Amino acid sequence: MRTTVRRRVVASTLGAALLLAACGGDDDDTGGGGEAGGDTTTTAAPDAAGATTTAAAGATTTTTAPVENDAVPDPCTLIPAPELAMMLAGDQGAGESSAYDPDQRRICSYASGVILAVELADHYDAAIDIIRDETGEDSVHEVSGVGNAAVWQDLGDGMGQFIAQGDEYFVGVMLPGGGQDVGQVVAEAMLAAL
Repeated sequence: MRTTVRRRVVASTLGAALLLAACGGDDDDTGGGGEAGGDTTTTAAPDAAGATTTAAAGATTTTTAPVENDAVPDPCTLIPAPELAMMLAGDQGAGESSAYDPDQRRICSYASGVILAVELADHYDAAIDIIRDETGEDSVHEVSGVGNAAVWQDLGDGMGQFIAQGDEYFVGVMLPGGGQDVGQVVAEAMLAAL
């Protein structure tokens, strides 16, 4: 039970950071930042482009089959499934791609609780500030030697998120277990694939 609650806290923290990190340029007119979680609704049928839209507590999530040329890369496609399974010591299953604003951020969620994210690099500092505000300064530790900047947010028992900034994008790896070393390996592979 405690692990499930902790996983939800981890998921909502990354979700909130990625949702709120965009400083301007977000064309979502649903109002303020919103919260992760809450009630969701999904359209009954996909639109002509194959997209389905989900509204979650003030944010709109669109899962799409095609990727627009100017969209942020889909994190579900950055690391091949067999390679990701080796890094995470197990098959994560199929990832579900979500884009709150595909020009700024995309997220890939797995049933195991692993979440991979890609967002514009210039949102990195705002995302880290949000995480520190949400979970406290002591939970976030700077990590050197990965990308332009990187942090590990330790939530205990191997749970946490590794965030690393590249030149155009930053990546986030949320883990329900495995710790900083595993998060770093996945983040480095994602940065290399961008």
